[in-house]
Amino acid sequence: MTLSSTQYQKYVEQLDSNNRDLVVEAAHALGDIGDRRSVNILIELLQKTNDPVIRNAAAVGLRELGDERALNPIVSLVNDAKTEGYRGTLIYALEGFDCSHLLPFSIEQVITGNFEVSHQAFSLIESIDVEVDSKTLNICTQRVKDALLQNDEKAGLLEDLIDLLNEMHSTTNTDEL
Repeated sequence: MTLSSTQYQKYVEQLDSNNRDLVVEAAHALGDIGDRRSVNILIELLQKTNDPVIRNAAAVGLRELGDERALNPIVSLVNDAKTEGYRGTLIYALEGFDCSHLLPFSIEQVITGNFEVSHQAFSLIESIDVEVDSKTLNICTQRVKDALLQNDEKAGLLEDLIDLLNEMHSTTNTDEL
């Protein structure tokens, strides 16, 4: 979608509104239009707001843009205590990026996260479509097996995760032949 400079500026200005709905609309619109000038603006919004609805809108906007500059700020917020209970959308936003190097981080989110975070992190792992080295896969598989011994509540999800990691491992081994 192409927008005039005036329309783009309107959305940028809307981010400073006291009306949450207007800010959310603007964050989504800036992501949808795909203008790279929006990346730093949305990262700033993501980091400075204490409103989880606005933070989620900024994260989704950044996901749509897919600019790697947004990856570390999103991951940092997942680890930030202020996002406790509001991390599912942040994990969802990570699916817009190459997160293969975040496999151990994603595994921890499946193991330690609430229902939404665990399932969203599982989906993030499923979306990894590049080869992950065998050593990392082995470490991650062992971590999940250890967690499975201590967590009956997530047994089904963790067993599925072991299967997924084994599948990723067999793909890696097949590619090495």
